[in-house]
Amino acid sequence: MSKRYESEVVVRTASGETVTYRGDGIGPADVSGDALLDGAEAAALAQEPGGTVVSSRAREAR
Repeated sequence: MSKRYESEVVVRTASGETVTYRGDGIGPADVSGDALLDGAEAAALAQEPGGTVVSSRAREAR
């Protein structure tokens, strides 16, 4: 069984700008919150080399 998830990650870029990345998708029903955040943060940082995560959140979509 799978569930739908939503995430939001705020990244400060290497140049000092703040950028927000939002995503949603289908994943396994038994994935942990930490695993969701790790994946979302890694995806956002891949788009912003040298950036740092300011905040992040992930949740099951309803």
